[in-house]
Amino acid sequence: MKPTAIITGAARGIGAETARALARDGVNLALAVRDPDSCANLADELRQSGIQALAIPCDVTRYKDVHDMVKTTIESLGQVDILVNNAGVMEPIGLIEDTDPDAWLRCVEVNLAGAYYTIHEVLPRFRKQGSGTIINLSTGAAFMPLRGWSGYCSAKAGLAMLTRMTAEEVSDSDIRVYGFQPHMVNTAMTREGLKKDVNVVSKLKVEDFLHPAEPARAIAALCRRRPIEFQGSEVCYTEPGFMNWLGHNPDEL
Repeated sequence: MKPTAIITGAARGIGAETARALARDGVNLALAVRDPDSCANLADELRQSGIQALAIPCDVTRYKDVHDMVKTTIESLGQVDILVNNAGVMEPIGLIEDTDPDAWLRCVEVNLAGAYYTIHEVLPRFRKQGSGTIINLSTGAAFMPLRGWSGYCSAKAGLAMLTRMTAEEVSDSDIRVYGFQPHMVNTAMTREGLKKDVNVVSKLKVEDFLHPAEPARAIAALCRRRPIEFQGSEVCYTEPGFMNWLGHNPDEL
């Protein structure tokens, strides 16, 4: 049986490109998105690779949605072997006292609670089958206070600790857990987030950022090779050590 991956936030950007990269590896795919129509064409495209692909409605901030999404994945595709927690938002952007509290909380819910919900649901299945791979999309913003990004930085910092906690709790198993920092990537979320000139990152040119297909191929490599040396750690795509592991030359980026 072909392995199956769940990708949250799979409609565009890194999520969609990761789906394409995993499909090339023969992985069946559950595309967890709020609006399944938003990635119907992507699912059709992926199926042409000879794999099964489903677009499943799921708002990761709702636990019942996540529970039902994982249940549907297993009923339709037979199993879950890989979880890529890609769903994320940057908003609200602004000084802490100027941000909307509800929007700030939703940022934490999408970036952190959503990942907890999906991990909570797949871990029992991973333990039962004896293996599994979890990749949490991280960022350097998790470790650097950036003016105006309090919700995003705080949520991603929490996600980094969730990665470490999950790895600690599965340390006696063949379950792999990684935090993956894709570096600066030209996605719709990034372009929208950088419209507000609030910190040093917003002064950068998004046209110079990586295409999402580049880090997506690295995510697929992590899923395929499952290196124990990166277990529970934050892997940064552009770091020379990781580039060497991939077989790339960092100077060519």
